[in-house]
Amino acid sequence: LTHQYSITALPFLLIAIIGTLAQGGGWLRSPKAILLWTLVAFIALAKFGYFGSIYLEFLDTRQATQEAIALVETKGSVLTAAHIAPHLTHRPVVKLAIAGFDVAELANFDYALLNVAHPGWQSTPEFAGSLVEQLKNLPEFELTYERDQVYLFSNISRR
Repeated sequence: LTHQYSITALPFLLIAIIGTLAQGGGWLRSPKAILLWTLVAFIALAKFGYFGSIYLEFLDTRQATQEAIALVETKGSVLTAAHIAPHLTHRPVVKLAIAGFDVAELANFDYALLNVAHPGWQSTPEFAGSLVEQLKNLPEFELTYERDQVYLFSNISRR
């Protein structure tokens, strides 16, 4: 399912279906028909067509991204890409590095975690690359991690 908001309704739907089947009701009674209908519904709702395109888009930098995320301390504020942000939500401040981001705000972050190859929603490789170059030139930031165009910078002045 592409949107996690529908997951909260799932237990109630399953209870209703189980209750209906337990009473011998429902328009699908055959286990094969139920399995087939479940498979068809899953493929329709799971956006199966996205699997090869959207879901696997970041696979080439997945390992590097996970390693960089592990280096970010829990208490630190982070500037990052939209697809990385959900993995950092237990940090106090997480802001997206999107087009229109004010570079003057860089000093407010303990970390900047950027994926130049896949900059994410409302960003471009050029914008992410320019942020990386600006961070390399700022004396208060040091490059902590670099692999497969994934960069993690630490703000040494905020330690």
